[in-house]
Amino acid sequence: MIGVFGSAFNPPTLGHKSAIQQAALQCDKIILVPSASHAFGKKMLAYDLRLQLLKHFISDIQPDVPCPLEVSTIESQMIAAGYQPIYTFDVLQQLENKLNTDQLKFILGPDNAAPSTWGKFYKSQEIDQNWGKIECNEAVKIRSTNLRDAVKAGNTEAQLWNFTTPGVARFICDNGLYNADD
Repeated sequence: MIGVFGSAFNPPTLGHKSAIQQAALQCDKIILVPSASHAFGKKMLAYDLRLQLLKHFISDIQPDVPCPLEVSTIESQMIAAGYQPIYTFDVLQQLENKLNTDQLKFILGPDNAAPSTWGKFYKSQEIDQNWGKIECNEAVKIRSTNLRDAVKAGNTEAQLWNFTTPGVARFICDNGLYNADD
């Protein structure tokens, strides 16, 4: 089974790592899908920078995850093809066609798994019926907002390791990311 984990990854955190580790126990591979255009209008760091953050993130966490991880740019491809907004249902449909498999499961972090939030997802019942989902517990209570706030508060690179991986912390600090309202 292939797990599909969509998120803004703005930036990736230890909370994301925890969800991935939980889901990996049920998956042969996990595909990380960074939002290219958030369906709920979330303001995000530029897509190409978030892709670079994910490269460092995967490099840091892959040894701790029992299945391969990869990043998909399917959302940017969908935007180029005229999709707007991008919905999880459409992403799963596109990935199923592209990968020629019916073995996908959508990975949900605890914030999106809450019934009040999941019910807002476009075609959530069809997602449940067609692909199913893996719901992860909030074992590590760190969100991207916590990391962005820590950067704005002037935390050092080493202090950011409390929120994310060393490679992500280094990339954020080396490039001055999230110092303002990124």
